[in-house]
Amino acid sequence: MVLLPIVVLASGCVNALRVASPPTTVKLRVLLARPEQHSVQVRVGEPATYPVAADGRVEFTVPSFHHGCDIYLLGLIKIRDGSAEGVRIVELRREQQTIRKLSLTDIAKLARDETGYSVVRVGK
Repeated sequence: MVLLPIVVLASGCVNALRVASPPTTVKLRVLLARPEQHSVQVRVGEPATYPVAADGRVEFTVPSFHHGCDIYLLGLIKIRDGSAEGVRIVELRREQQTIRKLSLTDIAKLARDETGYSVVRVGK
C-alpha cells in the first residue's frame, strides 16, 4: 500500500500510437448557389481535388492515414485524442478559397438525403 502512491506519481503520461484510419469513400451533396463552381480537396499525402457536379454531388475516397497518439495521464485518463477521423482534411473550396473544412467525424454527423449523400449546407 505504501508503494502505490510512488508508482502512480512515477508513471506520468503515456503516449499510445493510433492505428491508421481505413480508406473511406465519401458521398457529399453540397447545398449552395452554383455548386459546379466549387471543388472538394482531400489534404492527405498528395492533395487530391474533386469537382462538385451541377446538382451539388461529389464522391471521393479519403486514403488511409496516421494522425498521432492518444495521451493518457497516469496511463488511465485520456487527455488527448489522436484519432485521424477528427482531423479536418476535407476542404470545400471555391477557386483558391477554402469555404469549409470537415473531418470524417464531421461528415459522419451530417444528415443524409434519400440517396445516401451526406448533406453540407453552406450559409452566407
